[in-house]
Amino acid sequence: MGIAAQSMDMEISGATATVSKEMANSPRRIARISVTVRVKGSFDNRQRRALEAAAHACPVNVALAIKTPITIEWLG
Repeated sequence: MGIAAQSMDMEISGATATVSKEMANSPRRIARISVTVRVKGSFDNRQRRALEAAAHACPVNVALAIKTPITIEWLG
């Protein structure tokens, strides 16, 4: 999201992310990771869609072999 914001001259400093995990048994493993991103600022729908697309295209998210929902809370 930072690279996308920078390329569109948007400021998202102060954005935070909270990550939580759900464990499974047999074998013990991480079954699900959830990410909530909180972004302060005023963004139009086009900007929000671009930032959301960037979050979902994150190389780490794409590389994970488990379901990783990303929720974005707009705090502006």
